[in-house]
Amino acid sequence: MSASSGRRLARVLTGNVLFGAGLFCHAFLYNFYLEALGHDESVMGLAAAALTAGGLCALVPAGRLVDRYGPARLMVGAVLLASAGLAAGALVELPGPIYASAFAAGLGTVTWRVATGPILMDVADGSLRSRAFSWNVGLLVGSGAAWMALAGAGSARLVAGGLAPEAAYRTALLVGAVGTAVAGALFAPLARMAAPAAQHLRPERTRGGWLASDTRFAARALPAVLVWMLAPALVAPFLNIYFNRVHALSVEQIGVAFGLAHAGTALVLVLSGEIAARGSPRVALALWTLTFAPAVWLLGAAHGVEWALLLYFVQGIASPAANPLIDELLLSSTPPERHGAVSSWRNATTEVAGIAGAAGGGLILRALPFGPLFTGAAAVGLAGAVLLLLFTRSDPDRQDGAERERPSRSRPGPA
Repeated sequence: MSASSGRRLARVLTGNVLFGAGLFCHAFLYNFYLEALGHDESVMGLAAAALTAGGLCALVPAGRLVDRYGPARLMVGAVLLASAGLAAGALVELPGPIYASAFAAGLGTVTWRVATGPILMDVADGSLRSRAFSWNVGLLVGSGAAWMALAGAGSARLVAGGLAPEAAYRTALLVGAVGTAVAGALFAPLARMAAPAAQHLRPERTRGGWLASDTRFAARALPAVLVWMLAPALVAPFLNIYFNRVHALSVEQIGVAFGLAHAGTALVLVLSGEIAARGSPRVALALWTLTFAPAVWLLGAAHGVEWALLLYFVQGIASPAANPLIDELLLSSTPPERHGAVSSWRNATTEVAGIAGAAGGGLILRALPFGPLFTGAAAVGLAGAVLLLLFTRSDPDRQDGAERERPSRSRPGPA
């Protein structure tokens, strides 16, 4: 690893952690803020829907802009959009402005997500990429737990000091939005160093369109990615009520258990990066995807709460450990001028799987107990794992243990 590459990678990872400040504070506190303003659950739900809608609207444009202008410039734009939306959401009080601010925050958040994979490909040397993708997710998971804990403790202290609840929540939300805005100071130098987009670097439009030859492997792998991501999406929204109803844990106990699991997951992701870097991303991908099905199936049959918590932790590792490896494999099989497009497609599968999984899981639970839901998720996860392994083996350009080296968009230089 060159010193320049290490500095640029550290800048990106630190910027991503700061970007997450506003997102995690918003995710944890915003419903409490709306409740303090006197809004009911319908406003909360529509605000969440507006956030998702903004993200969906950003997916395709963000991918194209990444390919045209480079991911670093898009990171700066994402910071501006997301921080403005999050700050506005903490200041407005009427439903219309609340939905508009959530929509803007969604635009910025998904733009950041689409640009993250390509910028990691740009700033990390080939030998460091497997670690970089896993470190990024691990830092986001670990720092997210810290941001939420700080937001909760900070707002509670402000209320204890005599501040009205809505003012306390507003203050914590604004502090989080400022953290997101500060990330722009770390991404801006990378944007200035990025080489300007050149017409000859962009692929010619061919009859294949978006399924051109240089993206065909990634496009064909996406259905397998969608099946894989559907499996955890079926159960993840309902794990809190599972532990409450089946194992009689209180909300406070569930919060502590889930927080500890997130911290442990962050540490495991560092190990995952080492496995991928020292062996192969495909070896690590096989390990984590094949872990999910037996773990979630056994979780549905667990009787003791201790075993259930252990299995919750194991199944919860699979998705955050596997997904950055999927990103790395898809992007390393794609030329740099197509990274934005492939990243937007991959993020679209996340949104579709999340919506379908939450809706499908809810319908299953309305008619059946948790056991059949977990068994079904295990079957879908096993199918997704097998499909992913088959597709990654079929990549004709793969090199186990190393990616194909391609030139970066950014000029080397000090961060």
